[in-house]
Amino acid sequence: MIKIVCKNVIWGFLAVLTTILVSGTIQTWAANPNLDGNSHPTRLTVNECIADVKEITDWDEKKVLDAARKICESRQSHAKQKARFLASLKKLQEQNYRRFDEHLPTAIEDSWTIVKSCIDFKEGFTSSHNVAVLSVPENVRSSCYSLGASLVESAPLIKRSE
Repeated sequence: MIKIVCKNVIWGFLAVLTTILVSGTIQTWAANPNLDGNSHPTRLTVNECIADVKEITDWDEKKVLDAARKICESRQSHAKQKARFLASLKKLQEQNYRRFDEHLPTAIEDSWTIVKSCIDFKEGFTSSHNVAVLSVPENVRSSCYSLGASLVESAPLIKRSE
């Protein structure tokens, strides 16, 4: 009876240990949350931006084109800063640092939390109307991803000696 209990405890311990080891090796930047909300960082062409502006305004062609260019710039900035943030997380994970490996998953998760909190904070007091409903979400995300990337890029770490 004692052998069976000990055997079950050992198998249970091994199952928990295996789960911890497997979950610790998942590429954390690959499992990024979708924080895009009402933004459209993939609709980057002028024609897509024009279509979006025309959908919510009754402006003349010149005004539509001007607004569409600004929206495309905001979307491109959003996409660029998001890519920078993802690249900084990937670089952080690829670095070879001592006394940090066990904290890496938490650091990456916290980085995402900071970006999400920034977005929630800015959108919480930002009210937009007319064509601004297309640019405000892009500008908010661009600045928040930039903040997150700068934070991760500034991480003071001690390099492992070879």
